[in-house]
Amino acid sequence: MTQVTRRILLGTATLAPFAARAQAAWPTAPVRIIIPFAPGGVPDIVARLVAPHMQARLGQPMLVENRPGAGGAVAAEFVARAAPDGHTLFMTTVSTQAIAPNLRPDIRYDPDRDFAPISLIARVPLVLLVPPALGVRDVKGLLDLLRREPGRHAYASSGVGAPLHLAGELFRQLAGVEVTHVPYRGSAPALTDLVAGRVTFMFDALPPAVPFIADGRLTALGVGTLERAQARPEIPTMQEAGVAGFEAYTWAALYAPGGVPAAIVERLHAEVAKAAHQSDVAERMQQLGYELVVSTPAELAAFQRREREKWGEVIRRGNISIEN
Repeated sequence: MTQVTRRILLGTATLAPFAARAQAAWPTAPVRIIIPFAPGGVPDIVARLVAPHMQARLGQPMLVENRPGAGGAVAAEFVARAAPDGHTLFMTTVSTQAIAPNLRPDIRYDPDRDFAPISLIARVPLVLLVPPALGVRDVKGLLDLLRREPGRHAYASSGVGAPLHLAGELFRQLAGVEVTHVPYRGSAPALTDLVAGRVTFMFDALPPAVPFIADGRLTALGVGTLERAQARPEIPTMQEAGVAGFEAYTWAALYAPGGVPAAIVERLHAEVAKAAHQSDVAERMQQLGYELVVSTPAELAAFQRREREKWGEVIRRGNISIEN
């Protein structure tokens, strides 16, 4: 062994304990979880459920910070440029990681390069809804009506390019029906017009739809997950109802900025998985209609790519842009 080689090995051995201690000391400051939307959405609620448990184990405050704007791009760009030291995290969903890259050519982040996947945490089924006065009780009945009266019916959504819009577009493409999309400024006014019969159908996240289903103001025809929803197992899946290939739901997942050390990613994954499986968190998610689906970082990376490819194809086939 040469003297140079011996010095390099000795230097590496000397530095290794310092590097290990630096990573072991993480976190050394409060950890911010950035949310790309206003309070009350799926990522926001999931973050606020897991944060107290992660805080107790990590020994630093976990601060949930909402940064809405530009369909989530404001928050995504902020996290993408944050220091990769594990003190800034991103709790987000399909909108920023799979839809925006296909819909917004002006975004200034790369969903693969600029983020380190940590874990998928929750899945929220989307449900197909119609007003009872429409007189249909299943998906076949709705399709018969739409095919009998092409171009006369419309579906509502919470806005162009939103998951609810793309679910309706996927349904239109797979079923081969001629319907008009009517975007609203949020799902609440869309639901109001659906109840009034001003539009024919819409997809919405199951949790806010449950009160309308329970009191008979709306009829649920199918859920977008491949398995029946745990919160409403009596509702068939869209595939069971005859729309082959239909799968649409929203989700919440945790990321860090790209370049975060692998040891911190592993620790974050372990801690968020433990937090998500705490009885109070799991029970509250079940009450809300969220389904717990903790993944590995590699599984989240692969899932994100599949979601981006899938919704990109729907957007291209539907010629969808934020201007239309």
